[in-house]
Amino acid sequence: MTKCVKCGSELREGSVFCTYCGAKAGSMPEAGKAGVQTEEAVACKDGLEGLFSGIRAYVKNETDKQQKELAEKEARIHTLEQERKEQEALIARLREELKNRADKDTDAPAPVKNECPKCGNALSEDMVFCNQCGTKVR
Repeated sequence: MTKCVKCGSELREGSVFCTYCGAKAGSMPEAGKAGVQTEEAVACKDGLEGLFSGIRAYVKNETDKQQKELAEKEARIHTLEQERKEQEALIARLREELKNRADKDTDAPAPVKNECPKCGNALSEDMVFCNQCGTKVR
């Protein structure tokens, strides 16, 4: 007598279905009498292992890609943060320099408008060149 592949019950001669679980006789790969798997069962198992192996490789590849992208983004963020800190330091230094210049401008006397920037000679409004040193004044 043969046994049901699904539940292991003995099947009567000529039975198409198992009387205990309703499984169709011969619809699933049968285990051999000595416990040896059929070629179909081995091929099915190998196919599933290959499929799962392919899925694992795909998932690992995608995970590696995402980790690489994440590392690149983190490096870019770090670079941008460093640039921002440098810009903030530059802004602070320029503000300090402007403040110092403003302080110097308030301390220095106002320049006389009608004198030569090179020699200090008094100039009249109509002069284009200084009459003492020849410097162009307009």
